[in-house]
Amino acid sequence: MTAIRVAVVDDQRLFASGMRMLVDAQDDMACVGTAGDGAAALELCDVAHPDVLLLDLRMPVLNGIETLARLGERDGDRPRVIALTTIRRDDAVLAALRAGAAAFLTKDALPEVVTATIRDVHEGRPAPTEAEALELLRAQGTPVGVDRRDAVLDALTAREREVFLLVAKGLTNAEIAASVFLSEATVKSHVRSVLMKLGLRNRIQVVITAHERGLVRA
Repeated sequence: MTAIRVAVVDDQRLFASGMRMLVDAQDDMACVGTAGDGAAALELCDVAHPDVLLLDLRMPVLNGIETLARLGERDGDRPRVIALTTIRRDDAVLAALRAGAAAFLTKDALPEVVTATIRDVHEGRPAPTEAEALELLRAQGTPVGVDRRDAVLDALTAREREVFLLVAKGLTNAEIAASVFLSEATVKSHVRSVLMKLGLRNRIQVVITAHERGLVRA
């Protein structure tokens, strides 16, 4: 039987070491490497080609959401990602799922839950929908409030919110620059920041997010 190739990405060395030992203790798994930040994770994927990547969301250099976005831009085979989070926060979990994570785990998950999730993800279990994720968080005792339509914009600066809404309306960078009296290069920088902060991959996802939340009119 071919072992599931697992990589662990976490800036806490003790946690990463513990996960490596847990994985290597399984007959059907092997840890092919660890990394301490998102940039190192991308390099590890190039070298070790893991099937499953356990990815912390809060890391230096390149955080988990940014790393997911970079992986999503790659051609060819990519590892299926399980997002790791310390705090059961609905916004962090949903951002990870939107960015392409196949599942999520809190770091206090039981060992048997971790290994079962790795197996499920490797076998191609569909990622939970946002509704399913929220229900699971509630079952774990996470207070999940009623989301405001514009809560997605809370992470953005006032200028980034303005750019988000203009992108959602279908304006090009040049058109946005003319509208808000900024250089096109500055607009591009704001667009990149919006995508990174919201865990979105491209402008199309900006449009979808805005329309789903009723932030722009069709």
